[in-house]
Amino acid sequence: MKITENLHLVASGGTGFGLTHALDCNVFLFTDGDAHHIFDAGAGLDIDAIFAAMRFGGLDPAGLRTLFLTHGHADHSGGAAGLKARIPALSVVAGTRTAEICARKDERLISLDRARGNFYPLDYVWRAPEVDRVLADGESLVVGPFRVTIHDTPGHSGDHCCYTVAHDGIVSLVAGDALFFGGTVILQDIEDCSVSKTIASIRKLETLDFEVFLPGHGAFSLKNGKRHVRTAMTHAGAGAPPPQF
Repeated sequence: MKITENLHLVASGGTGFGLTHALDCNVFLFTDGDAHHIFDAGAGLDIDAIFAAMRFGGLDPAGLRTLFLTHGHADHSGGAAGLKARIPALSVVAGTRTAEICARKDERLISLDRARGNFYPLDYVWRAPEVDRVLADGESLVVGPFRVTIHDTPGHSGDHCCYTVAHDGIVSLVAGDALFFGGTVILQDIEDCSVSKTIASIRKLETLDFEVFLPGHGAFSLKNGKRHVRTAMTHAGAGAPPPQF
């Protein structure tokens, strides 16, 4: 799905636009026309569907160069190993904690052992990707014409990060699962989900300047995206979590 000249949505599952496998998160792609940079990778159950979505939008999957992970949950990281197997030039980038989780290859660190049989089918297998580059909080990486900056935003999970992408005077927030349309959140009964850290991360997002809002599930906004943070702040500012997505 081509959104703008430089921005595409190439995967989205049952909690989004239904472009690819039902378990996939939103996968946003920034491109200069030749080299493509994606954020998250879906669950990995139908890589061909992601490639088909890219081709439908006029993009050659061979142009994939960088994959930025927001966190290790399987619906976001599960497709990374499969994508890299198909596109060896693809470089996987993640925050410090996500990289540690992927290196340990222990599904309990992403609570998959508890989610299997509920959100994930019983036979789902998580293939932990090899992370090629680790970014520290606030660190930036320039990929083509895009300046990507990572922001630690734990709460939904202990390793969660968001990214701001600056290009041609416009800043986009790739929010992952830190915040969703309408200022909502996802809080789960897992060990590393934290209400207090979720609230702190929303307050952190409130300090960032951006126009485009690109969450990991559901609808997105191309204009006035900061309004979703402001809506969440009506709760977080009072020390309470926003409503559930």
